[in-house]
Amino acid sequence: MMNSFFVTGTDTDVGKTCVTASIARLMHEQNIDVGVMKPFASGVDASSGGISDDVKILIEYSGVSDKTKTVNPYFFEIPSSPFDASKQLNVDIDLSLIYDAFNELSSKHDLVLVEGIGGILTPILNNFFLIDLIKKLDLETLIVTNSKTGSVNHTLLTFDSCKRLDIPMSGFIINQITKEGYTLENLSTQIEQLTSKPILATMPYIENFSFEEYFKNFKKNTNLSNLGFKDF
Repeated sequence: MMNSFFVTGTDTDVGKTCVTASIARLMHEQNIDVGVMKPFASGVDASSGGISDDVKILIEYSGVSDKTKTVNPYFFEIPSSPFDASKQLNVDIDLSLIYDAFNELSSKHDLVLVEGIGGILTPILNNFFLIDLIKKLDLETLIVTNSKTGSVNHTLLTFDSCKRLDIPMSGFIINQITKEGYTLENLSTQIEQLTSKPILATMPYIENFSFEEYFKNFKKNTNLSNLGFKDF
């Protein structure tokens, strides 16, 4: 059985949900029983019924029937870190809810794809960051970055943080979310040379973005084997 994965990013809005949902759908299409989880979601509109767009997409693309509260134990209507949002909304974060939900999903599915929130040092509690959650769940991580100027710095900071905590990294996926910045070829070469980790996929800029268009490109540009899922 393949191990579960944690999909983290170098920043917010780098396309973590696009990557997580696309991998989940590739697996679902190959009849692999994949679970999805986003422990924390923020910026949720009160009229949405407490479900973020990201979580809706993860559930739809993976085809799971798990309870929303299990897939996403904590949602905040403030677009901020769990640490800040929980303070503003006077909500206590109980990490055991996250661990219990992950264990429940792991027991029901062949593997679970866990999507983070923001960057790797996004604070959850006063002395507990997203990277600590990855370490606690004992998961290998796949790092999503983008191609805008400054991405090399953000990527290396993320890479270094994982190295310091001995978190295994499968490699990087680059999303070209802007026409400006690095070319995919140039950035791929830089990251591979500086980290000695593979670029698992590069996703070109989409003029009229939609998740469906992203998934079509993702399916065309990669496969489960070169993402590290070799056991299937």
